[in-house]
Amino acid sequence: MNSAFATDLPRIMIAGDDSNSGTIARDSRPFTQVLNSISNSLLNQGYDVKDEVALSTDSHTHGKTRRNQSELLKVAKDLGIDIVVIFSIYPNKKVDQNTVRIMPRVEGRLVSVYDGSRLGNIDLKSQISKPIAKPYSRNEELEALTDISAILGQEIGEILAERINGYVDAEGGHLQEWVMTFDGFNNYEIMDIEDAIKTFPGYDSHRIKSNSQNSERHAEFFYRSSIDSADLKRDLVRVFKKLNLKSSIYTSGLQFRAVRKRGMMRNRVKQQNSW
Repeated sequence: MNSAFATDLPRIMIAGDDSNSGTIARDSRPFTQVLNSISNSLLNQGYDVKDEVALSTDSHTHGKTRRNQSELLKVAKDLGIDIVVIFSIYPNKKVDQNTVRIMPRVEGRLVSVYDGSRLGNIDLKSQISKPIAKPYSRNEELEALTDISAILGQEIGEILAERINGYVDAEGGHLQEWVMTFDGFNNYEIMDIEDAIKTFPGYDSHRIKSNSQNSERHAEFFYRSSIDSADLKRDLVRVFKKLNLKSSIYTSGLQFRAVRKRGMMRNRVKQQNSW
């Protein structure tokens, strides 16, 4: 498998959905083993994998178990994550007269944090099992799960890396949907900006963000393009300079926000044919 080498790789976070009582909780050894194995597989492919605890030191409660997908997506959005890998571990058992065989199954999905798109799903059952002699303790069951989970997590990580490779194009050839927000600009300035962003390389389409509070001085758009964030920011800076609009640009994941600097009067300039 080729390693990812895009210059604008997404920020990825790996998290467990253990809201179902039949799944392994996130404070268990098998859970940690699967998370670490998935993380290592993605790191080996060159992806930017973020640690939830390290990023949320001052902003979120740590160690909480039985979190559902809604909670995980909220955390990911707060931390500026682009793609979240959500997985659940089911400790399947096959019982016979003298032993119990542990054969875990892992469900997983890739979710684009900002637009909610499903980027892929996975449902993988271990092809190997580990027998435990009866009677057995909870600790023996967890140890067996941990041993198998290391291998299962690696397989899942490799499959997810392939899925993400389909989402991230090293040459910027895959469309992404950005959220572009403009604050403090009047309607004429917004129209000039819209004319400009349609000329950017990789442009596909844009539309007003339907669930936003658009007003005379506030506009939000969905912007579909294959451009990467560095080029998009650079092109926006050039546009504002040509239009004589003194502005500050802020970025987070797939979100861009431009704020008109107060006290700066604009002398309208003739629209250029190219940007």
